[in-house]
Formats: sequence, structure tokens, C-alpha cells
Amino acid sequence: MPNQMSVLNTKENLLILIYNSEFKNHKEIFAYTKSADKDCHAIDISKTKVTGTVWAEIAEKLSITVHGLIDTDHSAFENRYGKEKELSADDTIKILQNDPEMLIFPIMIKGETAKIIKNYSEVTRFHDPDSIGIDKTEIGKENDY
Repeated sequence: MPNQMSVLNTKENLLILIYNSEFKNHKEIFAYTKSADKDCHAIDISKTKVTGTVWAEIAEKLSITVHGLIDTDHSAFENRYGKEKELSADDTIKILQNDPEMLIFPIMIKGETAKIIKNYSEVTRFHDPDSIGIDKTEIGKENDY
């Protein structure tokens, strides 16, 4: 199968955060991500309509179906849409585009790795070892004083 061109900029040194600035936990994860001193591209879905192609690419990076982007068992979904769980990919994309509150947790992407972020500490998975101040001197190498 030929490689498909990515719509998202998925450079290894770029963090992409898909979040909703109207949610407190999303804002906290955004702030934590920005403080990581990494290149970050944040997409606030409460202000930016994400295309269906991008949602499909995000789902693929997460190894889930487009339908899996929405937690249909979550009370926020059930309160608004009832217990109906038979959504097509198109239905799911329309809901995410028109009702961004249905993205319960933000999504972080770095290169080909993506994760639904449920708490801010999961952001550290996307940091390189360099960012935690590890001394890279070779173990066992004598220091010349």
C-alpha cells in the first residue's frame, strides 16, 4: 500500500494538541503542553472547524474508528443525543464539527504517535528524554580532571 500524504503536519519534533478551550481540563492540558518548551500547534475546536479528512486521520493515528472519537457512553453525549449509539463516520464528524463539547478529552499527536489525553501528566509521554535533564555522559567513562 502506498504511503498517503498526511494532512496534519506530523514532524517528530512537533506536538499537535486538539482541544476545546471551553473545558477546564482541556485548558490545563493546553497550558501544560505549552510549558514543555517544545514546538506546539494547538487546534482549539471551539474556534476552528476541523475537516472530516483531519478527523479521519486523527482516528487512524489513534488506531480507532472515527466513531471512536466520541464517547457515546459519556453522560454528556447521552444527555444531548440519547442512548443511540449507531453513528456513521459522517454523523460523528458532523457532531464533532458542530458540537465540539462532545470531544470529552483532548488528543495529542507527535509524529505517528497519538493519544487521547485524560490528565495532564500523560503529556509527558510526548517529551523527549532531553527535556528532563538527563546527563548524557557515557556511563563508565572516566572524567579527566
